[in-house]
Amino acid sequence: MLLEFSVKNFLSIKDEVIFSLHASDEIKEHEKRNLIPVVDQHILKTAVIYGANASGKSNLIKAMGFMRGVIANSLKLNPEEPIVSTLSYPSFQLHSKSAEAPLEMEISFLYQDIYYRYGFALDADKIHREWLYFAPQESESLLYKRRFEKGLYEYKIPKHFAIARDFSKALPANTLLLAVLAKFTDTKARRVMEWMGNTFNVIPSPDEETYEGFTYSKLDKEDYRINILDFLKVADVGIEDVFLESVTATDLQNDIPKKLRKKLKQLEAKQVVFQHSIFDDKGMVTGRKDWGQNHESAGTQKLFALSGLLIKTLHKGEILVIDELDAKLHPMIMRFILSLFHSKKHNQHDAQLVFATHDTQLLNPCFFRRDQVWFTEKNPYGATELYSLADFELDDDADFSRDYFQGRYNAVPFIGDLRLFKGVEHGER
Repeated sequence: MLLEFSVKNFLSIKDEVIFSLHASDEIKEHEKRNLIPVVDQHILKTAVIYGANASGKSNLIKAMGFMRGVIANSLKLNPEEPIVSTLSYPSFQLHSKSAEAPLEMEISFLYQDIYYRYGFALDADKIHREWLYFAPQESESLLYKRRFEKGLYEYKIPKHFAIARDFSKALPANTLLLAVLAKFTDTKARRVMEWMGNTFNVIPSPDEETYEGFTYSKLDKEDYRINILDFLKVADVGIEDVFLESVTATDLQNDIPKKLRKKLKQLEAKQVVFQHSIFDDKGMVTGRKDWGQNHESAGTQKLFALSGLLIKTLHKGEILVIDELDAKLHPMIMRFILSLFHSKKHNQHDAQLVFATHDTQLLNPCFFRRDQVWFTEKNPYGATELYSLADFELDDDADFSRDYFQGRYNAVPFIGDLRLFKGVEHGER
């Protein structure tokens, strides 16, 4: 369960911003549907991020994906290999000091009923700081701290986690202690790696090709296939069945080279088939028509690609963070997806959904509490600022969407004087 994420000096984010899923005690709306009770507090099931183009919405999500990637790839690096290429080091470039400074990230979460807080500061070549805390009870306890100071690493490791000292002695500068401990010891570090790798899913790209492969892989499992089909049927896209079918020679395009054609046949490649009903003039079903994915609309293709990921997230109580979730999808489909996560029946394992969007029809107190709505905005120096709708004092009958368009919450583009645009005037031929 994601609790909080903070990032500093990453892409358009210069100063630290904190994204929190802790529910505000002062807000009482949707307590039964939108909140997860945890001991003496509540955690949000969903959160949405709004903002103008280039305001930093995507960069916040990219930061989460970057952190996940650094952790996953840490042990794959050779000792002298950079963590990221110096040319693509993703620091804030619009400030002379920030451009060369380390970036910093921290995440806190609940996993198997235990609280964890993990973070690091790094540049392209080395880890500058790293820390891990956990809380088996109410109070937080240190597992380790690591700091690069005057050419050497200093460690603070309490006696109850002394095993970490053995692995810290010859640790390369580009390697996370977390990754080493997770690989070679069955400690809390391994629990952190499990959560980051298996439960915390980040999709920073709006292109469904980055995740549709997961849905394809699940069609071979009948229980998953039925769930995917039910999902598509409820979304009312006219699909009666969906399944995988082996690719035959006639399915391959004629201009495919013979060697590639032969290789595809040897690999026993499969394609997705969607089945639709055929009707007569009286509206009676007279048969079925099968066709491939390319015959479906762009929205249906995205919905299908999302289906496996959404089902897995809900069934396993995972976290899904995704950019531009609304792209290609009808607003009613967005409401349908949101309702799944807010439903006690369909979200029995406290799954969470965080997404960036421009769909202002969702910016409504019917769907979200104020603490579930976040905004990004660039300041005059080109740096992203992040804040919540809960930071504003609003009337009980406030219209979130109307007020947003009127600029009350900022985070909207400022459209300049159209006379400066030298294009064709409206109505001019």
